[in-house]
Amino acid sequence: MKIIFTATLFLFIGVVHAQNIPVELMAGHEYLNYQHSIHRKTSASSRFGWTHITNMVSRYQTNIIKGGRPNEMMNQGYLTAMIHPKITIMGGFFYTPVTDVKVSLVTQFAHKTKNWLMIVSPRFDAGKKNSYELFGLFEYQPMLNTRIKLYSRFQFMTNHGNDGHNRSYQQLRIGLDKKAIQFGVGITVDQYGPKTEITTNSGVFIRKLI
Repeated sequence: MKIIFTATLFLFIGVVHAQNIPVELMAGHEYLNYQHSIHRKTSASSRFGWTHITNMVSRYQTNIIKGGRPNEMMNQGYLTAMIHPKITIMGGFFYTPVTDVKVSLVTQFAHKTKNWLMIVSPRFDAGKKNSYELFGLFEYQPMLNTRIKLYSRFQFMTNHGNDGHNRSYQQLRIGLDKKAIQFGVGITVDQYGPKTEITTNSGVFIRKLI
């Protein structure tokens, strides 16, 4: 229930007073997925700011004996510094219940045009077990008419450590954008562990920029 409450809070109440915060809830056949990404500057003209990223998975079946998997939660918090209009460096923390808290360093490359957005972020996490991650996001949003856009996104993450592969996913979303609300269908392909166990989750999503 926490994931539903949090998503409803962000999607419909808009309590976070910042611009262009993407908040998404996807109801799939295996689990509910909530994610948001908050980026704020200390002032409108400043190169410095902060970022908070959350991704939560609430599964319908968590009993391993019955083929389920545990719920998942990921939190990241960073202080940020823009060193180039397209390059930002970030330092802060990364947390999951599995990894506990790690010190995290990120370099983010971002490029935006009228219809396209591309973000690529390599990350290094330092802790009891170091890990390395690559995150990427590609959005394409052309106008279909004067009021509606196509919304499409491909997003991926892959994380590896000294023992090999830890966790990866690939997300695909396709739908429509009307008045800063996106909705449509999506699929997520998840990979777990050194043996790269693969699962999928498909369903419908709603996303809002607040």
